Amino acid sequence: MKNFLFIIFTAVYFYLFCQLVDLLFRSSGPNFVLDLLVIVCWVISFVASVGFADFTVKKIEEHFRK
Repeated sequence: MKNFLFIIFTAVYFYLFCQLVDLLFRSSGPNFVLDLLVIVCWVISFVASVGFADFTVKKIEEHFRK
């Protein structure tokens, strides 16, 4: 159950971060440097998503363990 929640929360957080990145870079034209920056932002958002999902799952486990 823990792994399932971890995967679900990672996917949800990553989707939200990707929407934010898309919102920030939507109006910029085709530019190589900005495209690289978008890819870097995706990598950072994936790492942040994994961290937030881990934190969320730990808090859920802590809440229901009481």
